[in-house]
Amino acid sequence: MQQNAKRILFFGGSFDPVHIGHLILARDAMETFNYQKVVFIPTYISPFKVKTGHRADAKDRLNMLQLALSGVDYFEIEPYEILKGGVSYTLQTAQYLKQKHNLEKVHWLMGDDTFLKFHKWYSFKELLKILLPVVLLRNSTEREVVNYAKTTLGLSPEGLKIFKSRRLEISSTEIRNRLKEGKDIRFMVPDKVYSYIRERNLYKT
Repeated sequence: MQQNAKRILFFGGSFDPVHIGHLILARDAMETFNYQKVVFIPTYISPFKVKTGHRADAKDRLNMLQLALSGVDYFEIEPYEILKGGVSYTLQTAQYLKQKHNLEKVHWLMGDDTFLKFHKWYSFKELLKILLPVVLLRNSTEREVVNYAKTTLGLSPEGLKIFKSRRLEISSTEIRNRLKEGKDIRFMVPDKVYSYIRERNLYKT
């Protein structure tokens, strides 16, 4: 019996570091569309960061994610990209998840800024055959997202989900910059992640 694809939402990213915005967004999306759980997928190396790399290594980013999600029964981690190593292409990950969970479509959470660059993703046309974007409206309107999906991606409105969550102006970039400047990041990341960053002396340079 095939599992209902609507019950699992996948959330890929660098999580460099994971922050409360990631967690609240994931929970809001899960509740909006009645998913059973959200599975976080930390990337090993993003195709868009091959030259620059990530600020924290894969092990530290995975450890921080594990600390952030501990005790939350509707959040899980899929370490596929970390264990595989190399450049993390979503197409390969989606194919793996589709087979592992016996899904018709892999529902993938992303912000509108990320979605509006989807045509730059590796083999995006092939990817859209098995992936259903779940798009958070931040800076764009629903009409803009739907128009882009139709004209650029050839994707009908039925081929994606769109929602508007609460607005949280927190980013991993801001957190890294604050740490580099010696500023406090409490309340922006879970307490366990805050302690881990301090113990490991991450993002100071």
